[in-house]
Amino acid sequence: MVSIALGVLFTFFFLNKENIYAKEEYLVYAFQVGAYTKKDNAEEFLGKIPSGIIIEEDNLYKVYACIYKNIDLVNKMVVYLENKGINVYLKTLPVTKKFYNILSNYEKIVLNSSLDSIYDQVNNSILTSYIESLNND
Repeated sequence: MVSIALGVLFTFFFLNKENIYAKEEYLVYAFQVGAYTKKDNAEEFLGKIPSGIIIEEDNLYKVYACIYKNIDLVNKMVVYLENKGINVYLKTLPVTKKFYNILSNYEKIVLNSSLDSIYDQVNNSILTSYIESLNND
């Protein structure tokens, strides 16, 4: 009887092994800079920052200024945004493996740059890629 139970458990484990690996999460840091109940207010705020997107979550329109995974870049961008007078709330977001890998390429550019214009251009590209990854899920 015990051997049958163990056989069932092992069979369940090996048949579901693929599903265990499929649930691997890729987490990034999202720089939330605003949350509004009205989309018009979120859009107005978005016009005042160098880069950003609006995502509807939990009945709110949340404004994100950038997304990174590298902790050195997270710290660098927090300072960059706060120097522009933008308060940041950091949160983690799950993303696809594809977006996570794309983000690595963008991060290399920012790590090797010190120009504000590069930050803004790369942030816009990252946020566009993030929106595309949401639409492809």
